[in-house]
Amino acid sequence: MTLTQLLPTVNQLSHQDKLRLIHFLLLAVAKEEGCSLETSDSETALLDRLAVTDAVVWSPQTDDRSIQALADLLAISQGETNA
Repeated sequence: MTLTQLLPTVNQLSHQDKLRLIHFLLLAVAKEEGCSLETSDSETALLDRLAVTDAVVWSPQTDDRSIQALADLLAISQGETNA
């Protein structure tokens, strides 16, 4: 299966399942590169743990201080390009 064939299916995944997929792919690529990011558990056990794990992603969009800091950086950046 090619990436082009796989992408429509990936787009249908829930947000949480997409994060699990990212984690799975990270482990797979690391393994191919000779690195082990896994614990002593098997891949099946890891997938079982991922299936019951809540994926939490922090975003600056929900933090007022972060929003202000990003707005300040944008204003500074725009001022530098206009100078």
